[in-house]
Amino acid sequence: MNQGDMIQILTAGMGSVCFALIFGLRGSKLVTIGCGGALSWFIFLLGRKHGSALLGLFEAVIVAAAIAEIEARRRKTPVLVMEVPLLIPLIPGGDLYRMMVSIMRDGLQASQAPMVWLVQEVFVIAAGIILVSTVVSAVVKIWRSFVKR
Repeated sequence: MNQGDMIQILTAGMGSVCFALIFGLRGSKLVTIGCGGALSWFIFLLGRKHGSALLGLFEAVIVAAAIAEIEARRRKTPVLVMEVPLLIPLIPGGDLYRMMVSIMRDGLQASQAPMVWLVQEVFVIAAGIILVSTVVSAVVKIWRSFVKR
């Protein structure tokens, strides 16, 4: 990790906290979201350096969604309120911008590569969220069935 990576990690955490403030979150939830946002960006950077950017993004989304699910249940807060700020650093805004510039400059046909890349990123984010949500729902149902016995 170099200094630029550390700045990115800290900025991701602060960005998550600032977005959480929009949702009206306060107190220890902000600490959790800040640390979770920084951790998810750290995992993304590791994945990008040691393999594929899409694999790193998938791993980071899984971590962020898992933190959101666990903390939302622990704090009796809706999952989306925790999940959205945690995922903010992972939103591919830069790639969306590059795709739009490519379309405006080169035309729709010549801009297929940036479009495909953006669709892949969006799919990976959605797949990670759905995977974690499905696993957590299954675990909760199994847990509740054992507790009722």
